[in-house]
Amino acid sequence: CWLAGYLGAVLASFPLYAGHGSGDLDSRLVFGIILPAQQLAIVLAVVYVSRLKGQRTLRGDFGFRIRLRDARFLIVGTVLEVVLTLALVPILHLDPSSKNQQLLTDLDKHRDAATVALFVVGAVILAPLVEELLFRGVLLRALLRKFDPPVAVLVSALVFALVHYIGDPHTLPFLPALAGLGAVLAVTAVRTGDLSASIFIHAGFNLTTTVLFLASGAKLS
Repeated sequence: CWLAGYLGAVLASFPLYAGHGSGDLDSRLVFGIILPAQQLAIVLAVVYVSRLKGQRTLRGDFGFRIRLRDARFLIVGTVLEVVLTLALVPILHLDPSSKNQQLLTDLDKHRDAATVALFVVGAVILAPLVEELLFRGVLLRALLRKFDPPVAVLVSALVFALVHYIGDPHTLPFLPALAGLGAVLAVTAVRTGDLSASIFIHAGFNLTTTVLFLASGAKLS
């Protein structure tokens, strides 16, 4: 089905990024070109299907909209990031050698202004927009047509976490937090009927992660 095509496109795009973990690709190339190109490809695929089979609008087909008043949900994302991070502490202590997520490791290697700016734009603006469109707009809505909301929310949250793991195996210790984030975002999308609030929650989560990481000055390996 066309939903499988979406997820297949996402998974197929990960090999483009796979070489960066061994230092084959410059971080600015990854943050400035490769990841935005991947995100653009996802958006274009969604737009194409919307025009081919849907109402020809992302808002009508997938609930994609942004209301400025929902910016208050940035705080929810911040609180959620802190809570989930604290919940992960016992898990991370089980394996002190756990590596940080690859994107943050790359950022740690190149903390110049240009690289940090590219990372922030990608993590805080582009990723929430594209991932909410894909996982809560496309995937969750497709699941809701076949399953009850609790099942749809659970499945979409697990897929959200697993796709991040496939893209970066270093996220394995963080899977519970990613699944928790995915569940909160899915519940929010179901209750509000669109993606506005979930986009801001996602942005707040990523912004908090980025700020805490940059402020720590840590060299995580």
